[in-house]
Amino acid sequence: MKLDKTILSIKNAVFAKTLRRSRAPELVFQNPIKDFTITNNTAWGVLGPAKGEFLNVIAGKYVATPGKARSYPGLTDSHGSRRIQYLNFRDNSGLDHAHVSARYESFSFKGVLEMSDDVNSVFNYITGANNYNRMEDKTDVALTERLLTLFNLNHRRNNWINSLSNGQRRRARIAKALYPRPELLVIDDPFLGLDPQATATVSEGLHLVMKELDVVIAMGLRIQDDVPLYITHLVHVDQQGITISGEKDAVLDKIKSANKSALNAHQRNEVLHSRGRYEPLEDECVTDPVIEFNNAYVAYKGHHILRDFTWKVPKGSRWRVLGENGSGKTTVFSLITADHPQSWRSVVLVNGHLRKTGSGQTYFGVNNQIGMTSPELHAVVPFRMTMKQVILNGLVPGIGNMNFATKYKESEVPLFAEKVLGAFAEYVDPNADVPFGELSTSLQKLALFLRAAIKYPSILLLDEAFSCMDDEALVMKCHTFIEEAMPESTVLAIGHIEWETPFHDRVLKLVGDKERSYEMYRVVKE
Repeated sequence: MKLDKTILSIKNAVFAKTLRRSRAPELVFQNPIKDFTITNNTAWGVLGPAKGEFLNVIAGKYVATPGKARSYPGLTDSHGSRRIQYLNFRDNSGLDHAHVSARYESFSFKGVLEMSDDVNSVFNYITGANNYNRMEDKTDVALTERLLTLFNLNHRRNNWINSLSNGQRRRARIAKALYPRPELLVIDDPFLGLDPQATATVSEGLHLVMKELDVVIAMGLRIQDDVPLYITHLVHVDQQGITISGEKDAVLDKIKSANKSALNAHQRNEVLHSRGRYEPLEDECVTDPVIEFNNAYVAYKGHHILRDFTWKVPKGSRWRVLGENGSGKTTVFSLITADHPQSWRSVVLVNGHLRKTGSGQTYFGVNNQIGMTSPELHAVVPFRMTMKQVILNGLVPGIGNMNFATKYKESEVPLFAEKVLGAFAEYVDPNADVPFGELSTSLQKLALFLRAAIKYPSILLLDEAFSCMDDEALVMKCHTFIEEAMPESTVLAIGHIEWETPFHDRVLKLVGDKERSYEMYRVVKE
C-alpha cells in the first residue's frame, strides 16, 4: 500500500453556483466547508439531501471562495482534467442523440460485419474512438478488455452503444469513465436502475478497479441504501453543509440516528409494498383487454427479444414488469408506444385495434392515449424548459410523448390537470419557473411523472419512474395518487426495487434466457 497523500483538500471554503456581478452569488451551502480531506487508499460514501451538490464540489464544480480553498495536491498534472472523472447519469456525453426507435432500428439495418467496426460500438465508446477529436490515437486494449469483463459487457462489445438496455448503458458509462485511469472517480447513485445481478457486478467491479487502477472513489448513496463493504469513509451533507464526516465504522450509526425518522418511514414503506405473495397467473380470462400480445415474435438478425409472447392486460390492472437488464422490458414498452419499428407488424393490439401498416392508426394518435416516462425521455428534456412547462407539455395532443418542442398555450387546463397540479402544489408552485436543468433529481422525476399523468391516460407506462428520487415521501405520494386518483388507468411499471414500484396486483417477469421465456403472477395480499 502506498503512503497516504492528499487527493482533495477543502479549507474554510464557501461555494457558489456562479459568480455574477449584478447580484449576490447563490451559495451552494449556507455554511463554509471548514475542513474536508480525501486521501488515497480511501473510498468515500456521500449521503444526505445535498449529496449531489457535494459530489459536484468534490469533482471541481462550482466556484470556491477563496480560490485556493479547494485544491488537489495529490493529483498528477498529466492529462489535466482526466485525473478526475465525474458521473451523474444525467449527462449523456459521448452517446448518440437519436430517437428512441433508433435503438431498435440499429439491429435491423446493421449487419454483423458492419457492427464489428461501427464507430459507435460499445468498445469504441469506452475507448473514446468514437470521438474524432480525441487527443490520443493509441488504444489501451488490455485495459478495455479488463473493463468489458469487469462490467459484464463482453457480449455487447461490438453493438451500437444506443442499442444497450438502460442498465447496460450505465455499466458502459462507468467503464468509459475508468478508461483514462483517473485518480479520483466521483459517481452518484451507481446502482440505481440496475437489476440485483448487475448491481453486484458493478459493485464488485468498482472494488476491483479501486485496487487495480489505484483510484479513489467518492460515491453518492441514499440514506436507505446498503453501504458497500469497501467504503472506508462517510460524509453526510445537507443544505447547511457537512454535518457528519469520518471513518465509516465511527460515523455510520451517527448518520443513521440523524436520519432515524426517514429510515423508519422507509421500513414502513418496504413492509407496505411487500404485503403479498406471488401466485402463478395461468389462463386468466380477459374478455376485453386494453393491451394484447398473441404469440408475438420480435427478433433482430437472429437475436431473439420476444418469442411466442402472449400477454392480455385487463383494463385498469396494475402490473410490475420485472427482468434483468437486457431481458426485453423496454422493448415491450416501445411496442406499446409504437416507438419500436416492429410494433406495426401485427404483434400488438391496443384497445382492440391491431397495430399494423395501413390500419389508419398513426404514431401520434396512438400516443394521445398513453402517458409515459423513461430514462430515454428524461435524457432529451431541454434544460431550459421550466418545471411547469415540462408538466403542461403532457397536455399537448398530437405530438407524441418524446416531443418537448411544443408548449401548452391554452389559458386554462382540464379539470383533472387542475387536480394533479393541486395535489402536488407544495412541490410544483415554488419551482414552477425553475429551469429543468436546475431542479433536483427528485423534482425532475416528479415533473416527468406529472407530465405522464396529467392527461389521465388510458395507459400509464412508468419505466424506472421513481428510481433516482431521494425524497421517499414524495415517491409514496406519487404511488398513492396513482392508486386513488387514477383508478381507470392501466398502469405498467418497470422497477427493480419493490418499494420504488407503484402498488400492483400482477407481475410480468421476462426471464431473458435463450428461449426468451416469461412468467406471470398474481399478487395475493396478506
